[in-house]
Amino acid sequence: MKSNRGESAILAVHLLALAATLGPPLFFGAVVAPASFRLLPTRDLAAALQSPILTRLCWTLEGGFAVLFVTSWLLTRRWGAPRGLAAFATRAPLLGIIGAVVIEKLLIPRIDRIREEAPGLIDQLPAADPGRILLARTHRLATGFFAVEIGAAALMLVVTVRLVLRRGGGPAAPTTTLRDAPKLLDLSGV
Repeated sequence: MKSNRGESAILAVHLLALAATLGPPLFFGAVVAPASFRLLPTRDLAAALQSPILTRLCWTLEGGFAVLFVTSWLLTRRWGAPRGLAAFATRAPLLGIIGAVVIEKLLIPRIDRIREEAPGLIDQLPAADPGRILLARTHRLATGFFAVEIGAAALMLVVTVRLVLRRGGGPAAPTTTLRDAPKLLDLSGV
């Protein structure tokens, strides 16, 4: 019974980490980023808003993918998953961690530095300006790595479903046996 409780706890933590790595980036990419660019008067203001949000999102993703790595490793060992499935279950979180670190440590600071060093608002620079071109390329890179993050989380969702289905619906529920209850009032002879 202890292993069932342990497996249930590991699976619950795994599912929470999966939600933390899939939901926030989808919400940011589908709602926050487009809305900030649409509602704020300049792209520079939108970027100034998004930079700290994206940095904190990367922290959430790094932590979530680290938890997914540990829980995937534990679940695949306990449930005796095939090597291929176990490889996907542990490699996808590593891909997610790498993507989050690249965005947080390399791309966000570079984008912020390009905006700070620009001679004016990026929106008002000519299209051929080297700073504007570099910013566009760096933004495309960040968007690509962000897509890798979402892809790694989606892959983890598929792998988790395969693991649970292979296991047979998750950890088995504890079973109890019912004993015959003593009859307190027997009215059968009346």
